[in-house]
Amino acid sequence: MGYALLKAHVGGWEAAFVLLIIGYILYRAGKTKVAKVLHMLLRLMMVIILVTGAWMLFQFHTTDVYYYVKGVLAIVSFGLIEMCMGRARRQDGSLGFFIGALVVMVVVIMLGYRVFA
Repeated sequence: MGYALLKAHVGGWEAAFVLLIIGYILYRAGKTKVAKVLHMLLRLMMVIILVTGAWMLFQFHTTDVYYYVKGVLAIVSFGLIEMCMGRARRQDGSLGFFIGALVVMVVVIMLGYRVFA
């Protein structure tokens, strides 16, 4: 069960990263219909990431503060993703949120692979 959760979690982060980039580009290009579908898929990936991450955290790493920090940064990343996608949909200035979301996502993924430990 733990291996399947890990694979779903890692795959969710990979898919979210790709969906964020493609969805943002499509919103900025004015292709709102397709971008809206990708935005909904991105939200689905965020739910999968959140559920599998919380499950693994409370199942295997309840005493490791490192993973709690990763979880908080993941939630910050989700907020930045929603901000950049919403502003891109409205054609407002969103490049800062986009870059911030990408940077925080990369940091969270690197924390998951324990690059900084």
